[in-house]
Amino acid sequence: MIQATHKGIEIEMEMHQQAHGYWKCDFTLIKHPERTITINHGAKEFPSMELARESAFQEARDAIDRIS
Repeated sequence: MIQATHKGIEIEMEMHQQAHGYWKCDFTLIKHPERTITINHGAKEFPSMELARESAFQEARDAIDRIS
């Protein structure tokens, strides 16, 4: 699991390699102190783990910007 924070909201990420070699990334947003959790299952596939991770980080940051 990969972790980061953006505007005080924790981002947890989980990478998944697909059977055909592509990657997807799910992310969970955790708002403290009440530990409100929002889960987003990655729908896009990428040819590398790095591209999947960077896309998911950007999606997570965009989601946080919309709710804060």
